[in-house]
Amino acid sequence: MRIIQTFLSLVWMTSPFLSSGQYSSDSRSNFLAEEKPVSDYFEKVDDRSFYQQQRIHGLKSELNNYSSRLYTLQKRFDQIFYGLSSDGKHSTPFELSDTPKKPVYKPRIYENNFSSPSPTLLGPATQSLPSELKEPQPPPRSQTNQLAFSVDAPGQYSKEGKVASLFDPEQASRKSLGGYLILSPGFSIPFKTHEGDPLVDKSRHREYDPGISLNLAGGLEKNPFRVGFGVSYSRHSLDGSAHETNKLIGKIKDPISGNSQTVAGYLDLGLRTPIASSLDAYMGLGFGYYLSLVEDPRKRKDHGVFATGSLGLAWNVTDLIALRFGYRYLHEDEVPAHVAEIGLNFDF
Repeated sequence: MRIIQTFLSLVWMTSPFLSSGQYSSDSRSNFLAEEKPVSDYFEKVDDRSFYQQQRIHGLKSELNNYSSRLYTLQKRFDQIFYGLSSDGKHSTPFELSDTPKKPVYKPRIYENNFSSPSPTLLGPATQSLPSELKEPQPPPRSQTNQLAFSVDAPGQYSKEGKVASLFDPEQASRKSLGGYLILSPGFSIPFKTHEGDPLVDKSRHREYDPGISLNLAGGLEKNPFRVGFGVSYSRHSLDGSAHETNKLIGKIKDPISGNSQTVAGYLDLGLRTPIASSLDAYMGLGFGYYLSLVEDPRKRKDHGVFATGSLGLAWNVTDLIALRFGYRYLHEDEVPAHVAEIGLNFDF
């Protein structure tokens, strides 16, 4: 009993030292478990430098190995993709000297009656061609409102800086036969004076005032020439100086009044040529027959050969209508005259 008590007393007395020793061992193990740089274990600087040099040398070896494998991969890529060696320059890796040529397809026998091959007849191989290799197809034409004939146009016709038509109507009209109609009213100035015969008992002195005239002509035209038929009408009145001399009754001068109306038909010949973009020059001649109804103061008829001539300018208002300004000469026996006329020229 005495021994047991002594043992327990020793255990109680030594327990603080045992616990402190356990703590010391745990602290030592935790300190050793912490990660520390390997270079901290070298006491000398040269040993530490040697260790760093070995690490750098190892990294260089790994980089060389990686670079070698990368170069081999690049060389294989060049050989497979470019078909070239890795020593070549790849700024323009593709060869362009051999340009592709468009294939020529021979038409088949049953396609001779067609202007363009049908996609269904050419087969699926032709249908699958790229758009660059296919023949350009004309745009589809509407089957409605088409002429039954084609017009051969000489080119584009520009008017006032704009394309007005695919053909020049002036040039087209010159190559085709058309019709014309000319309506020309005018102011007529007679120039002839009929003196009385002094050898007869009764004679009349006749002089006419200015009057009016109207000219109408039509026919066929093939520029620059025209040929057709014309009708002319004019009317003039005696002026105040007209008188009659009668020697039998002793009256020397007896004033008279009256008028003259003339109708003529003639063959119309003409020429028309352009001198500017919308301005033409024209001239014409006419030969025919006239009939005059004269009242001075007795009524009588006069007839004979009729002739006329014209000269002037025509301003093309449209392609079919022109405004005429010109001079005309009317020849007849009773009242020949000079005429200043303005009129219209219609082309068909």
